[in-house]
Amino acid sequence: MNRFGEEFYRIYNEGKTQTYFEEEFVELNGRKFSVVRFCPSAPILNNCYKIAREKSRHTMDEGQDLVRRRNSRKLINQFKGIMAEAAVHIFLHQCCGFPLAEIQRWDLEREDFQYASNEYDLKISCGQRNFYIESRSSSSYQSSLQKFMLDYDIIGKYSNEKKQLEKAADLYVRPVFQYSPPYMSGEAYNIRIDDTFEDIKSGRLTLWLVAAAGKKEMYGPKGYQKSMGQGSTRYQCIQIRDAGDMRSIVSVYREWMRG
Repeated sequence: MNRFGEEFYRIYNEGKTQTYFEEEFVELNGRKFSVVRFCPSAPILNNCYKIAREKSRHTMDEGQDLVRRRNSRKLINQFKGIMAEAAVHIFLHQCCGFPLAEIQRWDLEREDFQYASNEYDLKISCGQRNFYIESRSSSSYQSSLQKFMLDYDIIGKYSNEKKQLEKAADLYVRPVFQYSPPYMSGEAYNIRIDDTFEDIKSGRLTLWLVAAAGKKEMYGPKGYQKSMGQGSTRYQCIQIRDAGDMRSIVSVYREWMRG
């Protein structure tokens, strides 16, 4: 465990009585989806920021679309991704009942922030078996959360000219940063991104965990590939409305354990 991990677990254990999630239900084509709002403490957010600041020093300047990013934009993107992984981490323990000692997050374990071929987002270790979990977040600013869930996907592995051999995870979780109010133009959103940290603190930008898909669903008949306007990058996807809600994670894990 690195220094960020030591800090995270100290903060988390000191706040054992804090409730980090609020559950709501979203109706999608007649189905009620359990979604959860992440309600982090300021120390947890500060821990995410420290990791993002260190990590952004070692990651590529190009995004998944292979377009070069400003350093400030790279830091913001790193922070949002790390915040989403922290939310999944805490959800697995607080809402799914997995023992904290069995959940690992790569950014809290890694010795340094150089690229490593054995990287992962999160994993649950049970004996000699490891259940790998991928978190791919994005922002909803043009519609309500319900409309976003009807129209968009859970994102699986991707490949491009610089990344060809990404492994498939056992579970994919879909975090969504929802703006309030929504219905911004793309131009307004690109300006708004620079206020991400303040928007999260003020509640104008909320992180939701909205859906999950196991490997069988992601790479099964309802899964498909798309470019998502990111140049040569190709993503494996499944539509959110075809996946499971946040209550489905334990059943996906149990099915995996049965082999």
